[in-house]
Amino acid sequence: FIKKMIAESQSFRRQVLWFTTLVSRGENLPPLYRALTEAGAVKVVKKEMAQGQKQSRFIAWTFMDDDQRRRFITRKR
Repeated sequence: FIKKMIAESQSFRRQVLWFTTLVSRGENLPPLYRALTEAGAVKVVKKEMAQGQKQSRFIAWTFMDDDQRRRFITRKR
């Protein structure tokens, strides 16, 4: 499911600043990182979350470099 989302996100690479998805199992991360690299993601961020014994994380990725992200934010204001 997430790999399909990554592939589809390429179509919106200039319209969306950040894409995000929840990843429940840590062992799913390496193949997702590979898919993001192959898709051309410029920056990928992982944030860990925990509530009690439950651990999860989300990943965020963008196809825009720092300058493109700044311009995107300026245009949208």
